[in-house]
Amino acid sequence: MGMKYLEQIKSVVLFVLVLLSVTLTFTIWSYHPNYETVEKEKPFNVTMEKKRQMSEVLLPYRLLINREGEWTGTSNTTEMSMLFKQMKNWELSDISPVSNNFSVSKLNDLMLLDNRLIMQFDSEVPMPVFQNILPVLSKKVPEVSFDHMIISWKSVDQDDVPSNELTVFFSNAKQKQLYRAKIKVKSEKDFQKNVLDLLVGFPEYTPIQRDNRNTLFLPVDDMKMSQYKYLISTVSIDDFKNALFTNSKIVKMSPDDKQGIEKYTDDRSIMTIDKSKYMLSYVNSTATENQENIQKTHLVSNTFEFINAHGGWTGDYRYSAVDYNAQKVDYQLYVENQAVLKTDMGTTKIETYWGNGRIYRYIRPTYKLAYLPQEKNKTVNLISGEKMAQKLMSNKNIDFNDITALRTGLTMHKDAQRTSIFIFEPTWFYRIKDVWHEVDIKTASVGGDTSGLE
Repeated sequence: MGMKYLEQIKSVVLFVLVLLSVTLTFTIWSYHPNYETVEKEKPFNVTMEKKRQMSEVLLPYRLLINREGEWTGTSNTTEMSMLFKQMKNWELSDISPVSNNFSVSKLNDLMLLDNRLIMQFDSEVPMPVFQNILPVLSKKVPEVSFDHMIISWKSVDQDDVPSNELTVFFSNAKQKQLYRAKIKVKSEKDFQKNVLDLLVGFPEYTPIQRDNRNTLFLPVDDMKMSQYKYLISTVSIDDFKNALFTNSKIVKMSPDDKQGIEKYTDDRSIMTIDKSKYMLSYVNSTATENQENIQKTHLVSNTFEFINAHGGWTGDYRYSAVDYNAQKVDYQLYVENQAVLKTDMGTTKIETYWGNGRIYRYIRPTYKLAYLPQEKNKTVNLISGEKMAQKLMSNKNIDFNDITALRTGLTMHKDAQRTSIFIFEPTWFYRIKDVWHEVDIKTASVGGDTSGLE
């Protein structure tokens, strides 16, 4: 009797176990856990100032026009803007190499021919980037870079050349390269009316020629220029912190009151703020210099987009230098169409270094400027370019042939009475080995002496 019930109990237990196994298996198969969504930490969307177009940053520092041996020129971008507007309607094609050993003497000869429109740039401009200003017809734009653009309109008068076709040369002085191309304009009449007839009334220039050195184009007459006063303010440090760090919530700040410095760090980057110099220095320790350099086009475009992403144009900054070996691009501050080439505080440039697909070093001012219309601007009378060249030639401490550029610019310094006001004073500068040297205002002014030459 007991054995009979024992067998029945075993059967029931076995059935229950099988049922439980089936139920558990089904539950496991059909189970969907209610995970909480885990979001990746994203950088804050920061826009300090208005974003800019490449055509607003990539500008020549001077435009020269040669009409039958009579030279005129301007460094005023407002006066050049009409030309840039017309260029967007032109078409560039048939870019081809002319020489890979184009000497500076040959470049001088090419520039000094009649009927020339010349744009001079501070540094090499990659052609794929330049098409933001002058459209290129080719689908694949060659990786050509240049620092002089020389347009000849003589061809519009030639019978064997279409009347709407111009010849243009692109020269890279450092690389000794020359390229030739064609520019298609609307018509000869349109080019005359909307370009040549409007590029008039500019100051007279003269070429200063030197043996086996680049020709210096300088204004003939003395110049009346203004000294400007601007109110200076500091860009929000939180904006820089949010723009440069992936997760600003974990960033720690350590001050050094004696040095006037604040350091912001996370586990990968460090940002140093020098309050007294209005200067920022950022380093990303996870990104180092590239083992392989990227193309100049990408280098310029990437650094531009990096600044544009957080609206870092806190002034009129313009493309001014590229160092391909260091993977570095500089953007120079301009005020009233003049480059600010010297300051007694911090820097007047934005310096960007590219490495491993990102910015790994970033040096820049933290100030922005506000014009003070109520302040009276002092007039400064600067001597002509010819006179300045003569003073430099007669100076025993300077080899005039070492000078690669000579132009007016601005110095920036604090007002002696008001620390929040900065004065921008015009003077002459000359460049030797990529370094700008200031000419003392007494020497650069009408009636001055030569004691201010370095």
